[in-house]
Amino acid sequence: MRRFLLASALAGLACGPWGPQGILAGGPLLGSAEPTLDARACADEVSTVAVETRSGWLSHSVSVLCIESGGRLYLPARRGSEKRWVRNALERRSVRLEMDGRIFAGEASRVTDPAESAEVARRFVEKYIGLEAPDARWLLDPPARGDDRFDVWLLRIDPPESA
Repeated sequence: MRRFLLASALAGLACGPWGPQGILAGGPLLGSAEPTLDARACADEVSTVAVETRSGWLSHSVSVLCIESGGRLYLPARRGSEKRWVRNALERRSVRLEMDGRIFAGEASRVTDPAESAEVARRFVEKYIGLEAPDARWLLDPPARGDDRFDVWLLRIDPPESA
């Protein structure tokens, strides 16, 4: 029993009651969400956002890259099929994001449309690499067994339906 309590306390200290710290995952984002999701807040000046998802009663937050395209917000996830935050976001759809000190509520969905993902991939290469790449594409489907390409999933974050 003591070992369980010690492990629980250490896990609580590691995740803390706050969002992610760099590459380390965290707990809930502190603060109230603004009434309107602002995709432009993730323009070229902001390279990462904190995304909070929930599984049961636990909050889990991580730092991820973000792309604004066509007035919408997108989050790519390398090895998306293995990520806890991706699984949580798609199961519950409800997420909270911290961008540049502001918190927004949103609803996540996986992008499977090749045309939509191609435009976001183009914006990603432009934003993070600084190159024009009109034929950029995401890997939308998980790679075949033994394929060395990364399993990249793309999530679109829309304003909550209740907003």
